[in-house]
Amino acid sequence: MAASTLTSWALLLWEELRARQLDANALFQEAGLDSSKLSNNVARYTISQMQHLWGLALEKTSEDLGISVGLRWSPTTFHALGFAWLASSSLGDALYRAARYGKFVNDGIHYELVSERLQYRFSLHSVLEPGVVLTPASVDASLVALLKMIRMLLGEGYSPVEVHCPHPPNSAALLLERQARCPLLYGSDSLDIILDRMDVEKVLTTGNSELSLLNEKIITQHLSNLDQDNLVAKVELEIANQLPSGQLKEDSVAKVLNLSRRTLQRHLAEEGTSFASLLETKRKALAETYVRNHALAISEVAYLLGFSEQANFTRAFKRWYGQSPSEYRRAG
Repeated sequence: MAASTLTSWALLLWEELRARQLDANALFQEAGLDSSKLSNNVARYTISQMQHLWGLALEKTSEDLGISVGLRWSPTTFHALGFAWLASSSLGDALYRAARYGKFVNDGIHYELVSERLQYRFSLHSVLEPGVVLTPASVDASLVALLKMIRMLLGEGYSPVEVHCPHPPNSAALLLERQARCPLLYGSDSLDIILDRMDVEKVLTTGNSELSLLNEKIITQHLSNLDQDNLVAKVELEIANQLPSGQLKEDSVAKVLNLSRRTLQRHLAEEGTSFASLLETKRKALAETYVRNHALAISEVAYLLGFSEQANFTRAFKRWYGQSPSEYRRAG
């Protein structure tokens, strides 16, 4: 299946072309894109068609087009992922979600959050099929949108440590550097934003775990629909749905998916994972989010994660984070 992106991302380009008094509809048609899809916020365009559109648009405009498009980003652009981002308990929590669910926005990009001593690196690596190349303007749009997203959480005055850009400087370089407000290094293999650890881990008063988790479920459902063969996404969705019942079993998930337990195990093994691994990963991520929410008692967190006893949850949390839930909450 060809890599694709949300049409809501293309809508930003449409709006910018119209603002520059260009015939956006004609350019979309020339690129083979059905503009009627722009009204459906979960419809998708292939990346190859989008890059064709970027090329056509740049012939009519200038290299600063990507910066202007990126500045048009709003939470609704990324559907449920945008709202989950805003409700995150920290920038690290938001970046983790972006890395985990970014393929909902663009499945031709691999997103990664890596801890590097006193810093974090958030990277976007192209995994597009051969022959499809990202235009510098489309990369600039992604960078500017990411910077805007980060500043929505940390404040408009925030600046990263540095940015690595995977294309050489062009006529829009000065404008891009003004947006980054930090050293901008060109010619890397991926788009990287380097961030200070304290800024990434700072607890945000705007965080809302209930809203973020609700939107995560919406994203997971759409990912499952996007790729009907993506068994991992379907299992993750069922884990999230069944955890609070306290009755979550591999058999129950397999039954919902119309599979035998053995068939489920075999398919997950073929995808390089297991039910136990997916359950552990989901519980660990949810545990941190829930514990940071002071409105939830630790006993409630244990229940929401499907632990029969609070003591069992405490032991698991210590294994994951090196502290008890209460100690972790006080430290945060």
